[in-house]
Amino acid sequence: MESKALEDLGLTKREAKCYLSLLELGPSTIGDIVKKSEIPSSKIYEVLDRLIAKSLANYVIKKNQKHFAAAEPEAILNSFEEKKKNFEEILPLLKEKQRFSEDKQFVELYEGKHAIMKLLRRLVTEAKSGDKYLSFSHGDEHKDDSLVMFYANLAARRTEKKLKSHVLVNKTYENLLREKYPKKTFSLVNPRVTDFHFPQGIIVASNNVVTINWLYNPTAIRIKSTNLADQYNKFFFELYDKAKPFYK
Repeated sequence: MESKALEDLGLTKREAKCYLSLLELGPSTIGDIVKKSEIPSSKIYEVLDRLIAKSLANYVIKKNQKHFAAAEPEAILNSFEEKKKNFEEILPLLKEKQRFSEDKQFVELYEGKHAIMKLLRRLVTEAKSGDKYLSFSHGDEHKDDSLVMFYANLAARRTEKKLKSHVLVNKTYENLLREKYPKKTFSLVNPRVTDFHFPQGIIVASNNVVTINWLYNPTAIRIKSTNLADQYNKFFFELYDKAKPFYK
């Protein structure tokens, strides 16, 4: 049991056996340690050297012969406290490396209506509850009843996922959206109307920016970039905060 506990703390099986043997024996010669620990004599010096390097053993010379002894058990705790302190010092650097890895930028191209629909559903699926889902609304595409049905369903999914949805609508398409979407459905995305002529069909979700063209040959470009998503996020709310409510 003691040996397993020491192994869990990072000692090898032989280091644990040797350390426990030294505790029981007290200052001892190589022969006694080999006999007690059952570690081969060809390996015992190597094991003892590692314990000494870890400050878990030491030796004195008596009558020209080395006598090895175990350090106090508290030395093990002190050793791991020191390791913990050293780890805590580099932890911010490790977190930064992780953040850099997670923020690797890439660009993907999607072609075809079904591929784009699948992408948008995946953005909702992969989002975390409370994430923002921002949309610079489309235009004439809403004349397509199949897209209207798709977006109505997507709005419901976003609500179920508890995403913070916001949609900016250019006033040119205000009447079209009122005609195509029931108030109960469209109110789920917290729409607002603006006079500003922004690029149509841009979605900002988590660290993704997606630009969609539904007309003719439907295509979408997905850019994964936290920096770019943050910029679009700020731009969106600069317009959204000044826009008027879609429903009064």
